[in-house]
Amino acid sequence: MFLNFEGFIKDVQYKAFLTEELPEYTFEEFNINQVGTSGKIILPNGEFAFSKWVSPKRTRSYPFERLYNTFNSPARLTVIPVLKDEGIDGDLDRIQYSTVSWMNLLNVYIVLAYYDKAVKNIRPLQLARNKITNQEFNVNSVNDQILKISQYKQSALHWNRTLIEDNFVNIYKQALDSYENISTLTNVRMHDKSVQEQYLATIMRDFLNFKDISLRGSKGASLREIHTSHGYEYLSDGMKATFTIENYLGGTYYLTADEVIQEENTYIIQESKNSTKGFLPGLSDIKDGLFKLILYSNLHTLSLDSKSVNFRSRLKLTGKKVKGFLSMPASEEEVNRFLEENKGSYSTREAEIIYNLNLESSNNQKLEIQVSSNK
Repeated sequence: MFLNFEGFIKDVQYKAFLTEELPEYTFEEFNINQVGTSGKIILPNGEFAFSKWVSPKRTRSYPFERLYNTFNSPARLTVIPVLKDEGIDGDLDRIQYSTVSWMNLLNVYIVLAYYDKAVKNIRPLQLARNKITNQEFNVNSVNDQILKISQYKQSALHWNRTLIEDNFVNIYKQALDSYENISTLTNVRMHDKSVQEQYLATIMRDFLNFKDISLRGSKGASLREIHTSHGYEYLSDGMKATFTIENYLGGTYYLTADEVIQEENTYIIQESKNSTKGFLPGLSDIKDGLFKLILYSNLHTLSLDSKSVNFRSRLKLTGKKVKGFLSMPASEEEVNRFLEENKGSYSTREAEIIYNLNLESSNNQKLEIQVSSNK
């Protein structure tokens, strides 16, 4: 059994404290295949913080961590492949409309990219399989969209919707043609192109089909995730839940939370990250959890069975070496006392993370962060 919530968001306001200094690139030298996972693009008329995805699937390679790193910048864009085919013996991922809705809500401009270069995977265990690796984006398409975004005068919502309605089909076709060429050059069989073309034909008949098809897929993935146990999560007495969230701009998307815990008359929406050996989970895990909670902590209303409920969000961090318990926001004295109790168990970097997590919790409403042992 699980809970099904419905939520509404008016506006998103959030201050991140675990971001790192972003490397800067001039537009003239910018090559999406050669830059880091996030950074700043300096253009003649301004700058954009960027992040890039290596797969359109949100559960691969921490795309939310990369987005988190750009969140304090006033103008943000993210480069997402429309499609990633690793070969008939590998994964096939397509961008989901829920991802588009998420970016709309967070005012992030989408650059819809496609891969046009790759080589056969010749690792010993993969050599006999039909798989490719080292995929590279088409640079000209990416840079053309970035330049247009820099000159664009309307919101990310408007850009993203126009991009999907006017250019999605063409970019998807370019991706299919590129994979056909890659298949010829590498002698690797790709996923059935005719099936992909049928999917595309369905979308071409009506833009809303893309929304309906991909949202059904997204919701199905959310439901499957509910029944999956993650070895690196430490889950206690909570229930998993699905969320159908809308905003006044018309976006609808489906999310899951690790746990929803009822404390008296309040529901706690929780993301859990665990370290099986150390003090804190990895920084990528922590940022991933925080990014997911940006939306939950900015919910204006939340309903369960059509009845409004009280709520707040919580990031739960557990580690094998942790002694005691820290709930943030906390006073400086409470944080220092917790660190003193755990002296010798954490690194200087982890102490810095704790202080910044306290700032993050203190500066963002409805966000609680807990650190405790997983024993």
